[in-house]
Amino acid sequence: MEVSIKMKLRIVGSGGMFQIPNPFCRCPICEEARLKRGRYERLGPSIYIEDIQMLIDTPEDIGVACDRQGVSEIKYLSISHKDPDHTRGMRIVEPLGYDCIANKGTPIQFIALPEVVDDINAWNGDGLYYYQDILHCISINRTDYIKIGNIQIHLVNNKTQRGNMTFYVISDKDKKVIYACCDVKPFVHNKLYFDADILIVGLVSDDGVLKGGNLLIDAPFKDDMFTIDEIMIIKHKYRIKQIIVTHIDEYWGKSYADYQKIEKKFDNISFAYDGMEIIL
Repeated sequence: MEVSIKMKLRIVGSGGMFQIPNPFCRCPICEEARLKRGRYERLGPSIYIEDIQMLIDTPEDIGVACDRQGVSEIKYLSISHKDPDHTRGMRIVEPLGYDCIANKGTPIQFIALPEVVDDINAWNGDGLYYYQDILHCISINRTDYIKIGNIQIHLVNNKTQRGNMTFYVISDKDKKVIYACCDVKPFVHNKLYFDADILIVGLVSDDGVLKGGNLLIDAPFKDDMFTIDEIMIIKHKYRIKQIIVTHIDEYWGKSYADYQKIEKKFDNISFAYDGMEIIL
């Protein structure tokens, strides 16, 4: 009898541009997070594919996030796009792949779209080349596809007016997860998205009401975020079984408990939290 092998992912960080609690904010959401901690806290957006020990995205607090979630080994690393809340923690490759006493690098594989590699270097002073060519702690693989063991990963450029953005289609035989963390709108069509088990997607407003009672329709970023209704259209179009919302920002004005209540109103839509395990 064939044994079914499960695919396991972990949300290392479910937050957005600013951590929750924001140290400079005294709003009810941040104060509640200071008091209750745990799932009420959110660090920057990142995900870990446990089957192959691969981390996607490196926000500033990624070292703290990995320590909290017990991520102690990373063999593969990818960054989705150039924005600071996804790149500013890339120094994690130094303790991972560089022995400063021996002055010796043991490179881990850095996997990214060619255009994203160029973007990251342009915004970070050729930092990736420094890590590859000087410290020798990464080896850059410019690609849109990789297979590691049984896991296949397609890197899809959801290029919009904001620039290059990687969506990851992660599959193992008949199991499929899409990780689309940021710059999701418009959701550029790709046939790889059909019949996914889970879409992990960022920047989704649950009710259009933001922090302090402000409305999404009046916000400067209103065209960058999906509503729940719009996400449901994508869910049905691509026959996706489940939606998990991540990249949850402090300025959305809702706590972990608020999202638990919202989940009850919808079919197969949930909201991520730091440490959330996804097992297929």
